[in-house]
Amino acid sequence: MKKKKYLLVLGREALDRDSLLYQELLTNLELSGFEIIFDPMDRIRFSYQKVVGTKPFPGKYFLLPIFRAMYVLFRQGQWRDFICYLTGQISALEFRTRVVNRFIETIQPHVSRLVVLTRSAGSLVISKIANQLPVDQIICLGYPFKHPEEGDADFRTIHLAKIQIPMLIFQGLRDPYGGKEVRDRYVLSDFIQFKFLDVDHDFVMSEMELKLIQREMEEILTSLK
Repeated sequence: MKKKKYLLVLGREALDRDSLLYQELLTNLELSGFEIIFDPMDRIRFSYQKVVGTKPFPGKYFLLPIFRAMYVLFRQGQWRDFICYLTGQISALEFRTRVVNRFIETIQPHVSRLVVLTRSAGSLVISKIANQLPVDQIICLGYPFKHPEEGDADFRTIHLAKIQIPMLIFQGLRDPYGGKEVRDRYVLSDFIQFKFLDVDHDFVMSEMELKLIQREMEEILTSLK
């Protein structure tokens, strides 16, 4: 089987708030042979929202976690990780990190190039495991360097000093999770580069800023033959 080049989209927890962003960013993007795929947890949520719509009904918000759990258990076979999560032995972040890690390991035999487009918590997930996976580039839209109310925490940033994968971070100047000061505030790997935009964490952008991100992404995708 011929290997493929993939652009993996790894979203944040508030995925429904990013639907328009993905549509604007990925529509008309010159992919240079890359195929867009979504993280399974994101894909399940997209499919669920498409089927059930916006109208409330009994049990609506309980079904999505069930569908996600079924994928993790029966498709990826992560029974031990699921039990550890349910019993509080690992955090929700660690659980999602393990699920993403398993997914990338599963597709690895079919991958020639892998670029990961991430949002917020998705950036935290992939940056923790990218060194051990066949990832060629991380493109991040808004890294959560700190919590707006709780402040800094080592689990958010300490691993960034050891990143050995090119990581381009588009960060908002008005982002409550960290603005332009992050370059000097944290110990960061030389593999990490920044582009600062006049946006907050929700990335409501001007046409010029959108085109800037698309242009940078296209240059990266074109460079990976």
